[in-house]
Amino acid sequence: MDIRVLRYFIAAVEAESISGAAERLHVTQPTLSRQFMELEAELGHVLFVRSNRKLRLTEKGRLFFERARAIVDLCDRTKQEMLEEDELSGEIRIAAGETPALRTFARAVKRLQEMAPKVRCTIVSGAEPTVKAELHSGLTDLGVFVGTADAAGYSTIRLRSKDVWGVLTRADGPFAGKSRIEARDLVGEPIICSSQAFERNEFAGWLRYLAEDFRIVGTFNLLFNAYLLAEAGVGHVLALGGIVNPEPESGLVWLPLYPKLEADVVVAWEKNRRLTKPAELLLDLLREEEEKLDIHA
Repeated sequence: MDIRVLRYFIAAVEAESISGAAERLHVTQPTLSRQFMELEAELGHVLFVRSNRKLRLTEKGRLFFERARAIVDLCDRTKQEMLEEDELSGEIRIAAGETPALRTFARAVKRLQEMAPKVRCTIVSGAEPTVKAELHSGLTDLGVFVGTADAAGYSTIRLRSKDVWGVLTRADGPFAGKSRIEARDLVGEPIICSSQAFERNEFAGWLRYLAEDFRIVGTFNLLFNAYLLAEAGVGHVLALGGIVNPEPESGLVWLPLYPKLEADVVVAWEKNRRLTKPAELLLDLLREEEEKLDIHA
């Protein structure tokens, strides 16, 4: 097995046919068919079957496709890094949870862009499992964890800015006229909560003895879809403030929890992995932006 064969396999899956891949790669169809037969023999598994003139991946084929893409992407990125000259260039890949605290991070990225215009940033949004998977893949330089995520095993920078939990709810709903939400207000009400916060039991300390009366009717990974559910009156969304700003026509308001409940934000990277020069520079700029917060505090 070599990188060339992995590229052939990926092309066939994306084209959904060996003939389509052959045209794209300028390789004969019999050559590709032979390569795939040898690959399946080497792996000891059938990777795809023909169905209605299209390739259909088997379960092992889907797993191999994911791994093949990761290997090829890592190979391409490594080659690019080796070819880079002293001038900063290339890609910084960041996996991040949704958080207003990224404004500090964004200012650091802006400064990096001004200093090294050939560097580009790619941001992948997601909760803790997505961030960890991205970091583990070796393709992502930095991750941003929000809340009670487990950042053990990573080098970290804990941002000074903390996020604040609240409730995204209809202005004409049961909380009309309130300026804040207490635990007893939520008893018996339909609640939509982030998957990570739900799995980590993030609100247990805040709810205390009322936790058993907490009625979860749905969970989410990214907030905007939950925003639409709140707008439709499906439930009240427990959400960090500042991620979405309710539009007047939505009929929604965001109310802070009381007592105040905050979420930490941590930037992380693999301990035993050497960061690229652009990633190291971005971290230095982030530290400087964090120091400015102390000066203006």
